[in-house]
Amino acid sequence: MSIKENEIYSKWGTDFTSMLDDMVAQSVSPEASMRVISQVTPQGRFVERAPRVARVVTPVTTSGVTLESSGSQYTRPNGSVYHARTWGEHQDVATLRKAREATTLSVTDKVGSPMFALLYGAPGTGKTALVEAAFGGNMYTVLGTADIEMSDFLGGFVQNPSGGFEWVDGPLVRAAEEGAVLFIDEIGLIDPKQLSGLYGAMDGRGEITVTANPDRGTVKVHPDFYVVGATNPNAPGVRLSEALLSRFTVQAEMATDWSLARTLGVPSNLVTVAQNLAKKQESGEVSWAPQMRELLAFRDIVTTFGVPFGISNLLASAPEMDRPIVADVLSRVFGAEYKPARI
Repeated sequence: MSIKENEIYSKWGTDFTSMLDDMVAQSVSPEASMRVISQVTPQGRFVERAPRVARVVTPVTTSGVTLESSGSQYTRPNGSVYHARTWGEHQDVATLRKAREATTLSVTDKVGSPMFALLYGAPGTGKTALVEAAFGGNMYTVLGTADIEMSDFLGGFVQNPSGGFEWVDGPLVRAAEEGAVLFIDEIGLIDPKQLSGLYGAMDGRGEITVTANPDRGTVKVHPDFYVVGATNPNAPGVRLSEALLSRFTVQAEMATDWSLARTLGVPSNLVTVAQNLAKKQESGEVSWAPQMRELLAFRDIVTTFGVPFGISNLLASAPEMDRPIVADVLSRVFGAEYKPARI
């Protein structure tokens, strides 16, 4: 090999012979596969990288966890723990709480503007968990679907045991009167026309008109009332009107925190798979990539059933059209071929 060739190969962070060895062994060695993958961009071009320290696969365990994100933990109403993350230079839970405080000030002291929040991102990235961690049980939740109507927010007449009908307030009216949080999950799936009743509660009017019940009339909104919306913008049928979006002045995309996933005991090689698929999703090669929910589920499943079972289970959860690419990435990183779980 010439001196010039050696100079070129040295830019790869390894010598040519070692690189060839890794390329030959990548189908049977996860470590070799990851070294090769680390040198190749998603488009297949070879790029310069600094020499890397050998990867160590994190054991599947949750004991002795030390968080390296924001360092704060919050208990959700279901008892599970939410690990706070950074939102710019702020912490995410604190940011939502402060936005609510600013919204209250805008109503009571006429200071600033309301700061209702909209979170968007793929399922399983922690949108619901963040809202529950921030506001706990002081919250009403509406799960959005294409069939939701305004009456599902405002309320309606319900038949009682005696055969008569009585009015029952909906979550929007109850949250507005009590000064609670209204969390609208998958808000993008709701017909924008059915959300128009929110406008008066989210702008300077501060009131809700219940047209279906004249006796209920106009409901005044409590200063502490707050609205959080969450949606997956890439889901089929998602629509968000400009009128509604303009009322959510605090907006952020939620993504999976890969380093936190490792800290919580998700094996590093699976995080590598998820990151690889996330890049392919961005480029349009696949429509799906495992997020924090799937990663934590994998961690728990392999503890009970073993790694092969966990991989086959993960592959079965991928959309059918994406499975060939997902299976290819899994085989390259884990060093064996896997098929979707099947009974």
